[in-house]
Amino acid sequence: MEGADEMDYMESDAPLLSQFHEDAIQQAGTGPFQRLLLLVAGLGLAADTIELFVVAYVIPSAEVELCMSGTQKGWLAAITFIGMMIGAMIWGSLSDNVGRRRALLSALFVNALFGIMTAFMPTYGIFMTTRLCSGIGIGGGIPIVFAYYCEFVTQAERGRHLSFLLVFWAVGGVFTALMAWIIIPRTGITVVLDEEHHFSSWRVFLAICSLPSFAAVIGLYFMPESPRFLLEKGREVEAMMVYKKIFKWNNAHNPGAEYQLTEFELPSGSHRPLRHTPPQGVGKNFVADISYGLEQFWGLFLQLFLPPYLKTTLLLLVVWLTCSFGFYGLSVWFPEYIKLLKTEEYDKHANISRDDVIKDEIFSNTTLDNIHFVGTIFNNVTFSKTLINHVLFLNCSIYDSLFSDVRTSKTFFKFCHIARNSFIDTDIHKYRFQDCEMTDNTFHGLAPGCPLDFDYNIHYKAVFQENLIGQLTMIPGTLITSLLLDKLGRVRIMSISMALSSISAFFIWFLSSKISVIVFEAVFNFIFISGWNALDIATTEAFPTHIRTTAYGFLSAASRIAGVMGSLVFGQFIYSSRAIPMIATSIVLMLGSIVSLKLPETKDNLL
Repeated sequence: MEGADEMDYMESDAPLLSQFHEDAIQQAGTGPFQRLLLLVAGLGLAADTIELFVVAYVIPSAEVELCMSGTQKGWLAAITFIGMMIGAMIWGSLSDNVGRRRALLSALFVNALFGIMTAFMPTYGIFMTTRLCSGIGIGGGIPIVFAYYCEFVTQAERGRHLSFLLVFWAVGGVFTALMAWIIIPRTGITVVLDEEHHFSSWRVFLAICSLPSFAAVIGLYFMPESPRFLLEKGREVEAMMVYKKIFKWNNAHNPGAEYQLTEFELPSGSHRPLRHTPPQGVGKNFVADISYGLEQFWGLFLQLFLPPYLKTTLLLLVVWLTCSFGFYGLSVWFPEYIKLLKTEEYDKHANISRDDVIKDEIFSNTTLDNIHFVGTIFNNVTFSKTLINHVLFLNCSIYDSLFSDVRTSKTFFKFCHIARNSFIDTDIHKYRFQDCEMTDNTFHGLAPGCPLDFDYNIHYKAVFQENLIGQLTMIPGTLITSLLLDKLGRVRIMSISMALSSISAFFIWFLSSKISVIVFEAVFNFIFISGWNALDIATTEAFPTHIRTTAYGFLSAASRIAGVMGSLVFGQFIYSSRAIPMIATSIVLMLGSIVSLKLPETKDNLL
């Protein structure tokens, strides 16, 4: 029976093929080929970070042009995670069926194509659709990047090389922050003015952020298929050609050197028929690949929940869920909490004008900012070409006045008596008048554009600083991890990192300023990234070749769900208490640390 034959193969030929692959890669050597592949795979991994962080920079600008409500902005942030979840499940299985290179090439191309298309989408609906498709592409690429790259390096160097690969994840975040700082407007009013351009700055930003994916696609086109995958599928001659190509690249300085191994030195019995013969068209066109991958999905997926993989799958699932819940939850909480602190500080400095009389005055080409008019009388006052930002008119009387060419943000008239005024070319919509007595007022030529109340007090500098510093600290953390992974092992690094991160979470209680939040995030990311990197590598090494990316894809998809849940939970408590994120982070990460100790060590596994 086919199922029995497959299980027999798994128990006998797989270790022999793994040993042959290890010997073949060792003889091919490590050098220029692996460095070039590191760059290509790294660009694909950087695209993942870009996909995650790009929305945070785009929303403040895009919400004006696309007129997005609070709920719509929330869905825009969530749609990327949903796409990544779908992509991870589909392309993880696809990679185990049609090949690492081909699956990764198609995933990154989907991400790049829809990423650039997003920059040109005119309405919220199709903008969301292209963002979903872009997320599907990059979600499909992540499970394959690690498997593809690690199958070109030796067991002794695998931990160090995969750590170098993970540096690109942090580099992607730095790239996103820098491009946002250079391209996107930094103040609310400049965002509104930028909207008037034919092609807004945030659209340019989206187009540029798709470039790493395009670069990865171009580089990957010239890279070979994973030789370990080719051996797994019985394509020994092709695998040997790849080993020889690697050897040639790495020994370009020594043209007389010859590669010694041949397919005839493969373990006896490994020349077997393909376990699944792909139908015609697979490997030649994208639609056939997807169709075949979906057909084979359940067969590979269910193996994860059968011996001997069940225990490892469940343990890794718990660790992935706890890591994602804590990390993505805090990733949302940090910038929102900084925003809250700045808002509280801004409100403390509000100017209060109480029971004044303002008569026959002209406010022209000026800004009224952060003022509370309480019980004030305005008589025959002209507001012309004026920006009114965060101003409250409370119990005021406004008579015989003119509002002309006025723009407002977070400005409201409450319990006011408003009579015989003219509003010409303003964005003072009816919702700004709350429980007011309106008499004989005229409104002419409401300003075109989105009627929603856009907040001009966006804090791009704070968001930039927070994201940039947080991402930069991951780079030294990753480099230090590369020195320790092979010495201490994946499991020990994972457990120690998550335990220290859990303990450090208690310092959230003492965060009371923007600087303290940024410093804490930097320290937390520095500690936490070691455990995350170890988890990525251990997951790649824990499963055999024929289900490696299916397993990673499933765990990655589950982690996206946990990330969304963490973001929602932490987001609910930004305005209430620091205790909830503190306790939640500490508990989930300590649980992940304890569970990770039950995982088998994978640093000596052959692929």
